[in-house]
Amino acid sequence: MIRRRVSRPMPRIDERLAWAEAKLRECRALALRYFNRTSLRIEHKADHSPVTIADRAIEERLRRELAKAFPGEAIVGEEFGGSATRTGTYWTLDPIDGTRAFSRGLPSWGMMIGRVEQGRAMLGACDYPVFETFIGTAPRSPAYERRDGRRILLRRTDAPATLSHAVLFHGGSQWWFPTKYAEGFRRLVSGCYLERAYGDCYAYLWVLRGKGDAVLDYGVKIWDMVPFAALAQATGRVLTDFSGQPSFTGPETIFGHPALVRIMTRLLRQD
Repeated sequence: MIRRRVSRPMPRIDERLAWAEAKLRECRALALRYFNRTSLRIEHKADHSPVTIADRAIEERLRRELAKAFPGEAIVGEEFGGSATRTGTYWTLDPIDGTRAFSRGLPSWGMMIGRVEQGRAMLGACDYPVFETFIGTAPRSPAYERRDGRRILLRRTDAPATLSHAVLFHGGSQWWFPTKYAEGFRRLVSGCYLERAYGDCYAYLWVLRGKGDAVLDYGVKIWDMVPFAALAQATGRVLTDFSGQPSFTGPETIFGHPALVRIMTRLLRQD
């Protein structure tokens, strides 16, 4: 008897997530119009972080689209602000996550939309224009990646046996030197199998693909983290602060398998 393999249909995509994916794809051309342009002007905000005309133009466009599609709903964005409450419902926008890389012609940046409902991160959408890649999740949609026109479900994670087997990503050692976690950071990167400074949303892409095990971040904000809090929950991972408590508000986060994150938070805080 010949057994035939039955292919299961891909799950349908949540309507809000489908909307977010479409709008981010529409913004690709706008972002790439400014990317790698030698005449791009870089300004600095009050917190000394860089901003470009592309950051502002993309957020303005996404805000207009959100106002049309979901009138009256609150928005918290990197460039034009907004207020978030602990138990509130709102959208988050990061028009270019990785402005430093973007401004220097490096491809490791993306555009992100998140949604928080009653204080819980429920939707995460991240588009990587240079790579023509999108990742996302929502309550009625398993986490997936869209690449080369195909939708690929993101697999749930397995924990490495020990830190010595783990591949860790971080945004760069310069963020850690002035903090009380500098020594703990040194312990982590010296004790892991491999560490790389893949910063911003680029690092999370590789962990969600299963090529890395955890991302450490310091100095992040709510619009950086809401999408990955939703993606963590959908793939068996966690996003916590350095005390191990679930958090997507920053400024400190670890993203990875719960068992590995427990090891990492303990080493970070160790005297």
